[in-house]
Amino acid sequence: MAESAEHQFLSECVTDILNRLSQTNLYAYVEAERRKFDFACELLRDWSRPLVGQTLWSHPAGIDKDVRTMLLDANAEICVYVAKDTIQAHRLLSEAMRDFRLSNAPVAPHRLRVFWVPQDFDADDEAQRQLIEHLLMEKVSRDILMNVVFGNLTSEDVRFFVRTSGLPGLHLAMLCYISTAHIPDIRPRDLADRFGVSQGPIRERLLRLFGCGFLSQFGGGATLARATLKGRVFLDLCAELWREYSAGQLGAEMLQVLRLLDMRFAPSAIDHSATSLHLAGPLLTEVPEMVTGRLIATIAAAIERWGVSFDRVEHVIQEDWKPIGELGSMPRQIVDSLRKESERYSL
Repeated sequence: MAESAEHQFLSECVTDILNRLSQTNLYAYVEAERRKFDFACELLRDWSRPLVGQTLWSHPAGIDKDVRTMLLDANAEICVYVAKDTIQAHRLLSEAMRDFRLSNAPVAPHRLRVFWVPQDFDADDEAQRQLIEHLLMEKVSRDILMNVVFGNLTSEDVRFFVRTSGLPGLHLAMLCYISTAHIPDIRPRDLADRFGVSQGPIRERLLRLFGCGFLSQFGGGATLARATLKGRVFLDLCAELWREYSAGQLGAEMLQVLRLLDMRFAPSAIDHSATSLHLAGPLLTEVPEMVTGRLIATIAAAIERWGVSFDRVEHVIQEDWKPIGELGSMPRQIVDSLRKESERYSL
């Protein structure tokens, strides 16, 4: 049966977004799987297949088959479903997932990520294509599991972050403040005033956050800091980890995310980590249980000592380095010249 223009566009759009999200040649699009899936990706480093996906547009009766095909693929870390947002589709998907849970099949339903697309989308309309692409980019880029599997957030990023010693929780509090503050450009002196510490410790932690890739900077030195996509994903991970830890149990999806980050959860490691946050060393930051314990203890310190709230992290997302905004002190003709030159080389 011929695919609709909407079906084709959505399948290609998700693959393109994943490619941009990774920004590397970490994985490849797999044409060989098209008879089974609408799209699939393989990691180039070991040829495992972390993602398979289906697109639903014109035939909602096929939801049960699509879900079974994806979830029964034992090799896939993530199963992506891009679907038309209708009451019927929601109902059929809910029924299919309920049947899976009742069957007790070893399929790990938390691997399924569903991205709903407005039902009146018309792929022949260029403006609508751009809108849907932006919508999917936002949804995919905020998905923690996606970002972990495809390398945007790595185990080394987390280990580098928890190696920080002294003033427990300050670097996490700084990252949260930078990502949620309605301030275009934050400088070390702003952070020093906000947290009541000198600029020395602030600059040290800014450099570590830059090293993790959680912040980007403009200009020389640790100045004009903004949270990156990776930094926002990390904060969302911290918020969800804290919610589940506080509730007394980590869910299957969180345990999977920790596994992919080479971390393990052991309650006994948290108390030990809390008393040693001012220290750093291989035994404190390389043992998987200690990495998790140290991260949870850091979150607790950020809440108790620096007044951070992880109930709901409202990121203020700004585009990366707008020339006029960032070079506002430059004459307008210089800014216009730089913009024209960058556009010429981007063609």
